Amino acid sequence: MTIKITHIEQTDSTNVYLQRLQAATDIRGCAVAACRQTAGRGMGDNIWESEAGQNLTFSVALDMSFLRAAAQFQLSKAVSLGLLDALSGAANEKHFTIKWPNDIYCEGHKIGGILINNTINGSMMDVSIIGIGLNVNQTTFKDWPTNPSSLHNLTGRKHQLEPLLQSVCLHIEKQWERLKELNKTNDFTSLDEDYLKNLLRYHTWGDYEVGGNVKNLFMEGVDPFGRLQLRDALGETHTFDIKEVKFKW
Repeated sequence: MTIKITHIEQTDSTNVYLQRLQAATDIRGCAVAACRQTAGRGMGDNIWESEAGQNLTFSVALDMSFLRAAAQFQLSKAVSLGLLDALSGAANEKHFTIKWPNDIYCEGHKIGGILINNTINGSMMDVSIIGIGLNVNQTTFKDWPTNPSSLHNLTGRKHQLEPLLQSVCLHIEKQWERLKELNKTNDFTSLDEDYLKNLLRYHTWGDYEVGGNVKNLFMEGVDPFGRLQLRDALGETHTFDIKEVKFKW
């Protein structure tokens, strides 16, 4: 598979754009990048702020029919790692991490987000549309709780958008191929280990807001369904889905 990129000037959301296209054609292996999104979304219907022409806002459609629906979080791991690979190549002087489940952080700032829309066929996955927002050359942001920043702010230099887009797609494709190969033996150990190795706060104590209260908890990792596992001071492990826990800084 070679991801084929189409550029458009403006759309409401590149994920929604591909979803509309999916009704009429086979979109597997297609990517669409927009200069401007008028209704870009993050996870949990959060708004994705992006200045037109300064960042990467795009979506990729992948054939995931080989993967069991119960294992769909493996795709989130693969895409996150692909994005890290591309960013490490663009700014190898910086250390990028994955904030659970799949945000991209650097030095306490969010610079990238991933939103995945899966279609399921019985017990198997079908087509997945992966939306990616990456802050590249934008220099000012609203005061969001995620403390957003950009590659430009972090490195002190501007970055060319098209080569970075090509690199991200290439590394996502490599991780997709890796996932497909690992699936043949149903052994995702290497992918799991790489994800945890790059997971922000993994095997450390940190503050989290749970049920309106801030607690100091130890991150043990994630379960097979992608839920966060945190251990309290009494040694009890708690499992959280998205929106059930917030990172505190």
